[in-house]
Amino acid sequence: MKKLNQINSLMVLVLVLSFAFFSSCSKERIEPKEELNDYESMNDYFNTKKQEEQVFVIDTSGSGPIVGNQGTKIWASKEKLMYVNGDSVHWPYTVKLIELYTPKDIIYYQMPTVADGDLLTTGGEVRIRAFKDGEELVLRPSKTWTVEMPNNNPENDMKIYYGVENISFVDWTPNPAGVFDTTSYGYTGEIAKLGWAACGKDAGNFTSTTNYSFSSTTDNLQNVSTFIYLPNIKSLMQVYNQTSGALPIGEDIKIILMGINASSQLFYYYAETQVSTNNQIDVTLTSVSDADLTAILDAL
Repeated sequence: MKKLNQINSLMVLVLVLSFAFFSSCSKERIEPKEELNDYESMNDYFNTKKQEEQVFVIDTSGSGPIVGNQGTKIWASKEKLMYVNGDSVHWPYTVKLIELYTPKDIIYYQMPTVADGDLLTTGGEVRIRAFKDGEELVLRPSKTWTVEMPNNNPENDMKIYYGVENISFVDWTPNPAGVFDTTSYGYTGEIAKLGWAACGKDAGNFTSTTNYSFSSTTDNLQNVSTFIYLPNIKSLMQVYNQTSGALPIGEDIKIILMGINASSQLFYYYAETQVSTNNQIDVTLTSVSDADLTAILDAL
């Protein structure tokens, strides 16, 4: 009799477990997990918004300078140019210029103002290149081109930074001998290397910093572009893999996340706050028009 009771108890247990298993499976079928919104890369969208590269054909000597659309001035001397093999350059040759002076334009080029992980106060970024018959030229050793960058309120102690291209972004490396002096026009400096050059300085030695992390229960953030602008120190950080670099606690920041789906609909998240130890940010992206997103970036 005791053995029979044990068998009955075992059968009851099996029935209960089976019911629980099938009930769970049925519930999962009835209540499927909500899928995250997916996004495409923002690169193609940014490419449609970038400042165009300006082209100047130099066919004779003159007092200069070349003047860009946004006011960059370049004194482009042929005698200071050479081919990579050292040969001299003859007229005509071509100078190409890109000017980035606003957070919006820096975002479109994904050229954050960070050097070796340190925030930079920026006075602008430019790319200056020279070509002859399609071949890129370089400056002769110890030779420079004079460059002026416009600024209504120039700051002291600004240095020349050169852009170093990595796999997915450009980092900035300071030139110990290169400085930008302040003038009534803005800044003037002697560029010893063609390519990307920036006017900037270390934003400060901050005693307390933190890293912001971004997550979402509604959106897949893998292809979402994330930037943090610090208006008081005029610095822009790009966030990679949903985790920011070191941010100074107490500084005002403007956070912008941007995504685009397969139907070319734009989405965004925007917030203005101060850097704090409450640094885990859960975001939900909402749809936005191209005009409204542009206006947000203009207001950074």
